[in-house]
Amino acid sequence: MKIENNTDNRRVVYGGIVLILAVLLTLPWLGLGHFYTRGEPREALVAVAMMEQGNYILPVFQGEFAFKPPMLHWLVSLFSLPQGFVSEYTARMPSAVASIAMIFAFYAFYSRRVNSAKALIASLIVMTCFEVHRAAMTCRVDMVLMAFTVGAVMALSKWMENGYRRWPVVASLLASGAILTKGPVGAILPCFALVVYMLIRRERWQRVVVAALKFVVLSAIVPIFWYVAAYMQGGDRFLQLVLEENFGRFLGKMSYESHENGIFYNVEMLLAGFVPYTLLAVFGLFAVKWRKPEWSKRYFVGLWARFRSIDNTRMFAIVAAVCVFVFYCIPKSKRGVYLLPMYPFAALLLADYVVYLYKEKRRVLKVFFVTVASLAVIYSIGLIALNVADLGFLGDSRSARRMAVQLAELQRMHLNAYYIGIALLPLVVAAISWLLLRRSKFVVYGSMAVWAAMTVTLDALLNPAIKNSVPDFQFAQSVKVYQPDGRVYFYRPADTGAETVYTVAFYLDDRPMTYSEGMSLPDRGYIMVREDNKDKFMKAMSDYDLTEVVVTTSEFTSFKKNLSLFEFKKSSE
Repeated sequence: MKIENNTDNRRVVYGGIVLILAVLLTLPWLGLGHFYTRGEPREALVAVAMMEQGNYILPVFQGEFAFKPPMLHWLVSLFSLPQGFVSEYTARMPSAVASIAMIFAFYAFYSRRVNSAKALIASLIVMTCFEVHRAAMTCRVDMVLMAFTVGAVMALSKWMENGYRRWPVVASLLASGAILTKGPVGAILPCFALVVYMLIRRERWQRVVVAALKFVVLSAIVPIFWYVAAYMQGGDRFLQLVLEENFGRFLGKMSYESHENGIFYNVEMLLAGFVPYTLLAVFGLFAVKWRKPEWSKRYFVGLWARFRSIDNTRMFAIVAAVCVFVFYCIPKSKRGVYLLPMYPFAALLLADYVVYLYKEKRRVLKVFFVTVASLAVIYSIGLIALNVADLGFLGDSRSARRMAVQLAELQRMHLNAYYIGIALLPLVVAAISWLLLRRSKFVVYGSMAVWAAMTVTLDALLNPAIKNSVPDFQFAQSVKVYQPDGRVYFYRPADTGAETVYTVAFYLDDRPMTYSEGMSLPDRGYIMVREDNKDKFMKAMSDYDLTEVVVTTSEFTSFKKNLSLFEFKKSSE
C-alpha cells in the first residue's frame, strides 16, 4: 500500500508539472506579435463577423463563408466576449487552451496505463516539439482538431478496455467536436484506427461493423444540426464549399491549388515537426549494432507475432499513429499540421525509446544533451549580438532583405534587463542542467528543460519581431488616418480568384468592401489594391482620378506583395 501511495503521489506531482509547464509555454506569450499570415486573421475575421452580426451559424466576412465549421470561431468568440472584441490574444487562446487540455488529459490517461515517468516524458516531448508548439500558438483549426481527435482516440481506448459495452458516448462527443472543427475527418480518423485495431485483434466482422457504426452514428448527431442550419442559410453555395473542402481536397479535385506535395513530404514534415527529438532518434542509430535482416517469410511472421504480443495500450497508440499518417498520405493536399493527431501516440513510443537509452545507451542521451545545450549557448549569445549588430553583413538578396527587416524589428527592442534575462534563459538553464547531470536521472530531462527555455525565448523575443516585421498592421493604421470611420474598398479582379487581404481587413475591423469590374463606386473615396493587380486596376478605374497615398513599407506582407491605398475621385471630364 505504501508503494501504491508513493506511486499515486508521484503521478500527482508529475501531473502538476505537466500542467504548469503547458501553461507557462503558451498563455503568457500569445499576444506578443501581430497576425502575419493570411490564415490566422482569416479565422479571426469569422469570429469578428459572428460577434458583429449575431450570426453564429454561417456569418459572412469579406463576402465569403468560413472555409471550416465553426468550433474554433465559437471558442474565439467565447474568449473574446469579456473584452467585447477579438484580439490576437483571444484569437489564439482556443489553440493554447486546447493544447494544455490535451496534454494534461494525455498524461492523466497514460500515466495509469504505462507508468507515470514514461507518461511524463511523452507529455514533455509533445509540448516542446516544434510542430505541436507552433500549432498551440496560432489561431488555426489544427490544434483544436488535434485535441478533439486525440481525446476521441483515448476515449475509444477506454471503451475497448470495457469490452465495447453500451455506446461510446464520450468518444463520440469528442469526435463531434472534431467534426465541428474541420469536418467529417474528425470522426474518420478515430474510426479508422478503431477498425484497424479490431481487425488486428481478430475481432469478428460483425462486432467490428457494429462498433464502427455505433461510433460514427453517435458522432454525427450533434454536427448534423449545424450542417442543416448552415445549409438553410447558405444553400447550394454552402454545400459546394463543404464538398470541395472535404471531398474535393481528399480526391485532389480542388478548384484551386491547395498544398499539393509529393509522396515523401509527410516523412519530411514529421521529422521536422519532432525537432529536436529527431536528433535523438538519429544519434541512437549510431549506438545500435546493425545486422543484416533475414528477408524471409519466417522473419516477417515472427515480426508480426511480436507486434501482436504488445499490450493493448501501446498497440492502439501505434495503430492510431500509423492510421493518421497513412490517411494523410493519400490526398495530394498535404501539410505538416495535418499529421498533428499522431504526435502524442508517436511520443509515447519515443518515451519507451528514451527509457531504453537511459538504461542501455546512456551516452546517447548525454550526447543529445550536449548538442542541445551547445545550441542554447549559441542561441542566447546570438540574440544579444543581433540586437546591436550591423545588418549589412546579410547581403542584398531577397531572403537577406527579409531577414534584415525581421532583425531590424528585433533591434527595436531595448537591450534592457528583460531582454537580456529572456535571451540568456537557455544558457542559464543549460548551465544548471549541466551541473545536475552529476545525478544521472537528470540526463533524461536536461535537454527537455533547455529546449523549453529556448522555446520561451523564441516566443518572447524572436517570434514577436518576425510577426511585427510584416507591414500589414502598420499599413492598416495608416489607412485609418484617411478613413477613421468610413468604409474603404478593396479591388479584386472579376476574372481571378484573388483573395482579400485578410490581415489588413482584420486590423480595419472587417470594414473593407470588395470592388470588381462592373460594380458601382461613389464619386470619391479610398480603395486598396495589391501590387500584382495594379495594371487591371488602372484600366478598371479609367473614369476616376487616382492618387496613391499609402504603400506598404516593404513587399514582405502576409501575401508577399506590396499593397497600396489610392484616393479616387470621379473625373470631371
